[in-house]
Amino acid sequence: MDEFDKRILKLLREDATLSLKEIGKRVGLYSPSAISKRIESLKMNGYIKKITATLDYSKMGFSFVTLTLIRGKYGGNYKDVIADKLRKVPGIVSVYFLLGDIDFVVHTISRNKEEYSKVLDRISSIAEIERSDTRTILQTYKEMDFGTVEI
Repeated sequence: MDEFDKRILKLLREDATLSLKEIGKRVGLYSPSAISKRIESLKMNGYIKKITATLDYSKMGFSFVTLTLIRGKYGGNYKDVIADKLRKVPGIVSVYFLLGDIDFVVHTISRNKEEYSKVLDRISSIAEIERSDTRTILQTYKEMDFGTVEI
């Protein structure tokens, strides 16, 4: 990866809707086909996992946001088994495995506490989970934004 690729990644991270021409203009490579080839190479080499939209869930009626701390029952492949089951629960948007006394943090987005209650029931029905502890997020000051990570 050279400096042009790094600049392309920074621009795509900020706004993935930029045209190839605009990206080229901003990074100093004026051939849209050259930019296209570089972006495809970055995808093929795993630097770009996917290009996606950042949604404002609250505008769509999803205003009940939680983090649930989960402790699993230790056993063979317990983390993979639990993670696989958690990934399938509607309403869970992120699952993180941790080191320490808490095994997982699960991020959920629901319309209201009643809808979240159904998510929690699904979580609680997973036999490999020992216990859970939920925190309601009242206000978000910063979302997952890797824009401050230096490329």
